[in-house]
Order: sequence, then C-alpha cells, then structure tokens
Amino acid sequence: MKYLPTIFVGCLVAAIGCSSVPPHYSSTLNYNKTDGFKRTQIHRVLLLPFEHNVDRDAVIDEVTEAFAVELRKLGSFEVVLPEENRATLALDRGIWTRGTVNLDTVLTLKKQYDADAIIFGNITHYRPYEPMLLGVKVGMISTDSGLVVWSADGVFDSNENEMAELVKQYFESTHQKNALYGWRLILLSMRRYSQFVANQITKTLLP
Repeated sequence: MKYLPTIFVGCLVAAIGCSSVPPHYSSTLNYNKTDGFKRTQIHRVLLLPFEHNVDRDAVIDEVTEAFAVELRKLGSFEVVLPEENRATLALDRGIWTRGTVNLDTVLTLKKQYDADAIIFGNITHYRPYEPMLLGVKVGMISTDSGLVVWSADGVFDSNENEMAELVKQYFESTHQKNALYGWRLILLSMRRYSQFVANQITKTLLP
C-alpha cells in the first residue's frame, strides 16, 4: 500500500489560542471514533506530551500525566511516554498548527516504541484558579493506516452547574467520600481538575 508523504488530520486542523480566555465558556465534549478504530487492534499506545501555545512546562506535564493515568486505567492497552525531550518532539509534531503529520515521523515512532497508535493533544483553554477551566483537543493516529481513528474536543468550565454535577459524580466514583473538602477538592487544584477532564475524555474510547 502506497502512502502519501503527509497525513491530513481533517477536522482537527484548527488550533485555538489559549494565552487569554474570557471569564466564561460553554462546556462541551465532542468525540468521534471511526470504523477504522473498531477494526484496529491496539495493544500499545505512545502518548506524546500535549502542546500549548504558552511556554508553561508545568501545564503540559500536568495534563499529559493526567491523560497517561486515565488511559492506563482503561486497561485496554499499554501506554508509553516518549524518551525524547519536548523540544525534539515539537519538531516532529505541529499537527495542530499545520493540520498534517509527516508519515516518516509516524513510522519512526512506530518502530522505536512498537506502538500500534499515537495519541497527541493540544491544550486549548487553561485557567488554573477558581473557577477552573480546561479545554483539550486530543486525537489518536493508527500507525498502520496513518489515519486519525479517534478524536475528542472538550471545554470544561467549572463555573457551570452542570460541570459541578459531573465533578461530584466523578468524585463519588473515584475518591473517598469523607475526604477533606469533599468533591470541591477537585476544584482547588489544576492537577486534580486535569485528572477529572482526562477521565471524561478518555471514557469515550470505551465501547
């Protein structure tokens, strides 16, 4: 099968700036799984560090770690992180800014990490103080077909009543109910809030 030198990501092309945000966003979560996702046997996934248009390594580390934890909790496949430093990886990615990914990069990462798929993401909205706000775009590329087989796009604004209810449900299913501050504990830490957001998004990978 002959491949083109670049792979177009389609609906994932647009990048949303996140250096500053209005005080309120309408929370949304959209996702898509292709027929190719259902047919692909995925045993090992490479998770790339998330991209952010502001140079804040701590933000990237928090969100990437949260997704690594939640992806592993699914128990559907092994999750590995790249050994290269972030600067090197940034040269290989740029999916959100160019809308394409080089096939040679996909094949190199597939061989280096024995990965059946590569997950990449972009932090689109970020507010690390109350009310917490986190927006994320994420996608999965099959290293066999070179196509995006799963994608999700979510904005989670804790200022909304509906979001507070989701946080409560998440807390009750994953934490001790008698923990100090209760479910509001999640709204006091961006690390914990990132975990909540990652949980909501990665659940869309389940059948």
